[in-house]
Amino acid sequence: MQERARKRKTGGAAVPRLHKADLHLLSVFMTVAECGGFAAAQVTLNVSQSTISRQIGDLERRLGMRLCQRGRVGFRLTDKGRAVYEASQHLSTALESFRTAVGALRGELIGDLSIGVIDNWATETCEPLAGVLRAFRSRARSVHIQFHTMAPDEIEHAVLDNRVNLGIGVFHRHRPGLVYEALYDDPVELYCGSGHPLFHRDPGELDRGDLESADLVHRAYLSERQVAPLTAGLRSTASARQIEGLAFLILSGWHLGYLPVSYAERWVRSGRMRPLLPETLRFDTKFELVTRRGAPLTLVAQTFADILRERTRPLNRDRPGSVSQA
Repeated sequence: MQERARKRKTGGAAVPRLHKADLHLLSVFMTVAECGGFAAAQVTLNVSQSTISRQIGDLERRLGMRLCQRGRVGFRLTDKGRAVYEASQHLSTALESFRTAVGALRGELIGDLSIGVIDNWATETCEPLAGVLRAFRSRARSVHIQFHTMAPDEIEHAVLDNRVNLGIGVFHRHRPGLVYEALYDDPVELYCGSGHPLFHRDPGELDRGDLESADLVHRAYLSERQVAPLTAGLRSTASARQIEGLAFLILSGWHLGYLPVSYAERWVRSGRMRPLLPETLRFDTKFELVTRRGAPLTLVAQTFADILRERTRPLNRDRPGSVSQA
C-alpha cells in the first residue's frame, strides 16, 4: 500500500530510498551547482569532468528527472534541479544536526563549522578572532572548521545559500531572510600615502576643498553616497573588493581611501600613511554576526556564536545588544 501511494505521488515511479551512495551523488550535485558547472567543480571535487558527468547522470537516473542542462549552451539547473538542490541543502543540514545532537548526548562537540569572515578582521590590532577560535577549539577539538575569507556581499549570499553556518563582517544594507546581530563598532578614516601631495600639508590648513582634485579609491560593492556621503562626489578611477587592495592603492601615493583605523595603524606608525580631516571624515562601521532567519544553528555553530559574543562584548564601546532583522 505504501509503495503504491508513493508511486501515485510521483506519476507512477516510486521515489527511491536514499542509500549512502545517493548521499554522495547529492553532495557532488550540490558542489556542481554551487561551482556553476562541471569544469569549475573539478578542482573542488578533485576528480575528472567525465567522472562528474557520470555521477550526475547516475543521480538523474536514480531520481528519474533532468537536473541540469549542459553542453554547448552552457550549464544551468533545470527547475526540478533547483528544487532538488534546495531539498539537498535541507537534507545536509538535517544530517549535520543529527550528527551534532548524537555527539551532544555523548558529551562531545562534533561535526562541521563553516564560517564566512570579512577579509581584514584577522589583521586588526585587537585580533578578536584568534581568541574566539582558541576558546572554541578548547571546547570542540573534533569539530572540522571551514574558514572562508569573503567580501560582505559574498558572506550574505553564502549564509542565504547555506554554504556557511554564520558570517562576520560589516554589512551596510541588510538583506531580507537574514538576521544581523551587532557585535562592536570599528572606526574608519580617510587616508593618503606618503607619496601623495596632501601627505605633507599642515593638518590645520586642510579642508574639504583640498580633496576636490584628489582621486578616491572605493570598495567596489559599497555605495559611497550611503557609506561616506561627505566624499561621495570625489573623482574615482580605482576600486577594490578587499581591504588589502585599498591599502595598496593608497600606498601608491595616487589615491585616497577609507580604511579601518586598526588596519591602517601599522602604516601610520611607520610614516607611510596619515589620516586626513579625522575630525569630519571619521565614522564607525558596525561589525555584525549574520545568520539565516528561520534556520536554527547547530549546537556547534551556536557554541561558536556564544563565544564570539562573549569575546567581542568588551570591544563594543556602545554595547548595542539589539538584534536587527531585515
